[in-house]
Amino acid sequence: MIVPRDLDCSDMPLKKQSARRILLSGMFDMRNFGDLMFPLIARQALAPFDLEIVAVSPSGAETGFDDAMASIPLAQMMAGETPAHGIAVGGGYMIHTHKMHFLEEYARDALYDVAGPGLWLGATLAAAVRDVPIAWNAPGVPHPFASHQHALIGAALRAADYLSLRDRGSLELLEPQADAEVHIVPDPVAAIARLWPRTMLEARFRAMLERKGADTQAQTVALHFRNRSLARLGVPAAAAMIDDFAAAQGLTPMLLAVGQTHADDVLAREISGAMKGPHLVLDDPKSLIEIAAAIAWSKLYIGASLHGYVTAAAYGVPGILVAQPSYRKFQGFLDHTGRAQDLVKDWAEAFAKARDVRGTPLPASVLAALDLHWRRMAQALCDPAPKRAARQAFRRACAQEPVPAWAKGPRP
Repeated sequence: MIVPRDLDCSDMPLKKQSARRILLSGMFDMRNFGDLMFPLIARQALAPFDLEIVAVSPSGAETGFDDAMASIPLAQMMAGETPAHGIAVGGGYMIHTHKMHFLEEYARDALYDVAGPGLWLGATLAAAVRDVPIAWNAPGVPHPFASHQHALIGAALRAADYLSLRDRGSLELLEPQADAEVHIVPDPVAAIARLWPRTMLEARFRAMLERKGADTQAQTVALHFRNRSLARLGVPAAAAMIDDFAAAQGLTPMLLAVGQTHADDVLAREISGAMKGPHLVLDDPKSLIEIAAAIAWSKLYIGASLHGYVTAAAYGVPGILVAQPSYRKFQGFLDHTGRAQDLVKDWAEAFAKARDVRGTPLPASVLAALDLHWRRMAQALCDPAPKRAARQAFRRACAQEPVPAWAKGPRP
């Protein structure tokens, strides 16, 4: 595959003559902080190019966050009911063909077969049917694909007007053909401080502390636990570690649920119940900006959430990323920032290392890479001609029998 290092976009005009609607697909119907940030950041980044974002999710369900972007259902995109000039895919861990039966929302709506692949293979088909360009917004690949899927996936990659992934681990798992031009760029959530500067978040942070009955001048350590990260540690041991660390460092622990879809709130309450020292539990965040404020104004972040760590890094907050299990996406982001030392394998190591961790500003190279990423995306999404033949080739591939249901996505 070709992994370009640079692109001269100096001849691309910053502004287009009229607004163009772009459908952005992702898991935007889940109460999960990272996923819900993607359309907000994309809207801000693509607005200077007069590109208007419309979010697309499997179900189109509301998340309950007032500041999250509403989404239309995947079936509506597939049916062509919403006019669009282009389609964008991602980000997040969404380039896969897994059944999503473990999510009640999709099982209830009979979406579990298509909720995952429909957002990228289905999106590619929707672009082909509409004859509009399609671009990838730095999604991730969690697992390798079966050999029988490679032909259709290869056709989808060839149909894309712009391909980007957020880490080289995803590139290895995707196994694109030798002539595929793939750009490796940082996770777009790294630009969150451009959307919400730290200074504007202080009042939100103090209000959250007051809402939780905590000292509004508390010096907090933001802690994120997910069930997968506890492994053999268990809730009582985790609670004891937090109590010991917080007492030694003079910090107030804040148990933070960034993904209620993943039962982070349930686990946070369980750990809280086992703790002996003073602490607070943000298990009911009222908004995405409240979550960002909780991290941005903490003295330290320790957690198992990639986007919790990315947010801390964006605001210069010292952070430790607990890779239990060790997904490639963790190391992938640290490769962009040069902070490999922030990655640990378990909670004991996390609390030991957190005693001496220091915050550093996000490298300028990260935001520069994202600036280039958005320019490339905008350029691709404004011209349907270059990949027209490849899109139609993908459409023909999807029309052949037997065709897996996940390749086509839901129908109204």
